Amino acid sequence: MTAPIPQTAFRGPGDNLIGGVLAHLRLADRLPLRISCHCRAHWDDPALDQLHFEREVDLGTFGDLAAAMIVARTAVTSGLIAAGNDPALRLAPQFITILDAQQCLVLAGDVQAGLIRWCAPVDSDAEARRVVTDACGLRAEARVANDIGDPASAAALLTRARSLEGRLVEPFWRDLAAAAVDHALVA
Repeated sequence: MTAPIPQTAFRGPGDNLIGGVLAHLRLADRLPLRISCHCRAHWDDPALDQLHFEREVDLGTFGDLAAAMIVARTAVTSGLIAAGNDPALRLAPQFITILDAQQCLVLAGDVQAGLIRWCAPVDSDAEARRVVTDACGLRAEARVANDIGDPASAAALLTRARSLEGRLVEPFWRDLAAAAVDHALVA
């Protein structure tokens, strides 16, 4: 007695080669990866202590995720984030994003105490919808807190929302990003 086996269960060497080439072409379309660091900027002057603003700094482009993560970690831990032409301007890293050539999120991470805590990517589209709902709720709470004159609570809620949104990795990158986060936790 023989069991029926569908023809799609077996792939010839030509099919494997074509599949591999197509995968490389799809990946090549999405490279290089660009790292951005969202910073809180302030001047190193006591008279300007209350003045601060958000600033995004480009940390460069890279050909693979591992190299991008290493450069981001090195820049954050060493504090070597360039402030531009103003030597008195100080940048405090808050959040790292890695985007592909199509401006899709590959990986994101919160900066806490000079270290990057990478956001675990969502596992499915259903989880992504839940994350979007939760992040929108936190942003609404932040608006309410800001309206009643509580900017500290508003800032904390916006930080939590941004961390949740950092989980919204493009489906193309989810498996690789999840493996990279797992590897970063072990290292």
